[in-house]
Amino acid sequence: MRILLIAYDNDSYMHHFPQGLAYIAAVLVKEGCDVEIYNQDKFHYCEEHLTSYLDRNKFDVVGVGVIAGYYQYRKLLKISQAIKKSKNKPFYIIGGHGPSPEPEFFLGKTGADAVVIGDGEETIVELILALANNQPLAKVKGIAFCDGKKAVITQRRPVIMEVDSIPFPAYDLFPIDYYRLLRAPLALSSDFVMPVLSGRGCKFQCNFCYRMDDGMRIRKNESIIEEIRLLQKKYGITYILFSDELLMSSSERTIALCEDIIREKLDVKWYCNGRLNYARPKVLALMKRAGCLFINYGIEAMDDKVLKNTRKGLTVDCIISGIENTLDAGISPGYNIIFGNIGDNKKTLEKAVR
Repeated sequence: MRILLIAYDNDSYMHHFPQGLAYIAAVLVKEGCDVEIYNQDKFHYCEEHLTSYLDRNKFDVVGVGVIAGYYQYRKLLKISQAIKKSKNKPFYIIGGHGPSPEPEFFLGKTGADAVVIGDGEETIVELILALANNQPLAKVKGIAFCDGKKAVITQRRPVIMEVDSIPFPAYDLFPIDYYRLLRAPLALSSDFVMPVLSGRGCKFQCNFCYRMDDGMRIRKNESIIEEIRLLQKKYGITYILFSDELLMSSSERTIALCEDIIREKLDVKWYCNGRLNYARPKVLALMKRAGCLFINYGIEAMDDKVLKNTRKGLTVDCIISGIENTLDAGISPGYNIIFGNIGDNKKTLEKAVR
């Protein structure tokens, strides 16, 4: 089957590499599909260009995935209208963190033929095979589709536990010379930057965080290092953005990854999301040796009662100690504060500002 995947334009001067789309492309290529990427992000194509492109080129399927931002929602509606206007309208699939929680709503608003819910790599292959063989969509787990005017949501598909079974993103289908120009904290103008996913999910239960699935699925260090080597050798990447929700999921995991990076002599700069309860001198010193320049921390509040209300698992003393340890290790910390937690008032917010 011939499939067009859309990397949508979020109006950035330099876009983040669309990892989710690249993973979907990889499994489809492995299945033998003819996959093409429509780079609206790089070229800032208008929606009329997409309609014209679909008119001039025959595709069996068109797909796009978005996160749950208002800009992305409005952009998805425009892309959907452009697809519906095409004389050669393909079967239209949407997915991602935006449509997954409310597939029936998104089917109605976009006119999509199907929604892929949650992890998409196994579901999209099964869906494409069902389309190719004219099989009932109701047998495909983890999707929503319209049967006449009625929305049908099939049995939920479990998350992919063995994330190392998923092939690397289909880098060769994307203009990496464009995406590697993304900037990152403390990156030099001579650095080339790309994201890598070291795991999926998070083991914590902060009550301000929305997630459809519990738990964390971590990649093997060997696989992570192999992907980084590929990016270094093929695309000249010098700086890695670990884009998963939480690389510092434990001291043991963080230490093991850093030791392997050092042992393999990767000589790469990197950034990750971290937890302040693991920001200890021994861990941070090893991270620095392994090339870490920046750790993005979720502080959320600077009041112990508010932190307890959020089930963050931190105290103010832990936050201050962790930040001081990070600075002492020569790593730059990122501070994320939420205004409006349960129990917040003017006094607690002033603490956070200070």
